[in-house]
Amino acid sequence: WFFFVLSCFSTCSLASRTANDPAEILFHEAVAAFQRIAPTDQNRWKPWYDITQSLLPLIGEYPLEVVGAFEESILVIERETIGQADDGKRDLVLGGLYYGYAKVLTSLNSDQCIQLALSPHNLLIGSETTDKKSPSTKLCVENAENSLRNAASLDATNQDVDDLLKVILGESEASSGGVHKRKPKEFVAELFDSFAESFDEKLANLGYKVPELVGYSAQEFLRQDDNGESKFYGSALDAGCGTGLTGRYLRPLVEGPLLGVDASQKMLDIASNCTISHGCGLREEEDSGKKNLNTNEDKRLYDGLFALDLEDMTIENTLGVLNPLPPEVGNKQKIDLITAADVLVYFGKLNSLFQTFAKISSVGAALVFSCERASNEEAPLGWRLLPSGRFAHTKSHAVEAAESAGYKLVAYKEIVPRMEKGEEVKGHLFTFSLRHTGTTDEL
Repeated sequence: WFFFVLSCFSTCSLASRTANDPAEILFHEAVAAFQRIAPTDQNRWKPWYDITQSLLPLIGEYPLEVVGAFEESILVIERETIGQADDGKRDLVLGGLYYGYAKVLTSLNSDQCIQLALSPHNLLIGSETTDKKSPSTKLCVENAENSLRNAASLDATNQDVDDLLKVILGESEASSGGVHKRKPKEFVAELFDSFAESFDEKLANLGYKVPELVGYSAQEFLRQDDNGESKFYGSALDAGCGTGLTGRYLRPLVEGPLLGVDASQKMLDIASNCTISHGCGLREEEDSGKKNLNTNEDKRLYDGLFALDLEDMTIENTLGVLNPLPPEVGNKQKIDLITAADVLVYFGKLNSLFQTFAKISSVGAALVFSCERASNEEAPLGWRLLPSGRFAHTKSHAVEAAESAGYKLVAYKEIVPRMEKGEEVKGHLFTFSLRHTGTTDEL
């Protein structure tokens, strides 16, 4: 469900059909069969498995009709899924439908793709920007890729999904993560922009504790070689800062600039209003009210906020913006603490991100981050896409990726980052120290 616009469920019905449309006939037969089966019957989802098998052979002769039948079938099951408990058999069948949908989308030529995109009701993300004067298959292929990721999150054992993704991405990219690669930065930015205003409230309702845990770990790192004197970080960067919940716990630890980076401008707009005594997680009874921002008593929580993808960060576009210096001096500026609270769930393989962190950090700098936790058996690659649309990582992958960037593990603990559907989410919290700067190739 993650990649589709759920709000259209009650209004979406696809382009007009003819009475002789075999795909439409199969869809109505599946609906009728589904309605006859009791909700508690273990074969409840079989009509939707059967329609997948029946639609696939029709792709060559009736491609657009098959697209419509797959879309309508997906919508029926997604309606049934809302508010319901996990159901392994349902997820396997739904994963098969998403696979079939992807397969027919990749079969369309440019004229068929634009015809689908211009139909009044469809499930293609981005169809509203279609240029009918420039036919292309790009939109359909992109949506097929999204559908395959959805299929993999529902059924990670479906080899057909991996095989089709290799065709779309190319063998080299697929082998480096395939279905389980990070989502495009534009998708992540749009996702968080869409619920920025209610973000803090939603997390509070889930018993969200990660910002506090990350802040405590950053404080513990300072105490490791404490000789009794107060210690502070010279500078810090809150990676994926969102609305500033983690910044509230970092500010007391940083005597110099505290920076926030996030892909969502709307999240940053909220964080920009936070001060030492107002906003960013403070409850109303703790909030001492807004004061004059020109006074020392109530300065802004963050010294700089930047709308960037985390893998695009450099010293020049973060710390260097606050302290512009000549190149021969400016490139020596480094950051003493980087935190990533519940952010790596939007990344698959972590190596590239950690290399970026290392390049902007000083030797001895701390890196504190949380992940959702997977076992080596659950995630043989070291990471896997969950049905929630988030990534879980193994301890071994996080450690190996960080070590390859020059970090050394200092502290580790298993945590419960939040509740989900009344159950504890499995997570873990890491603290690393940078032994050397640059990548291993530079050493």
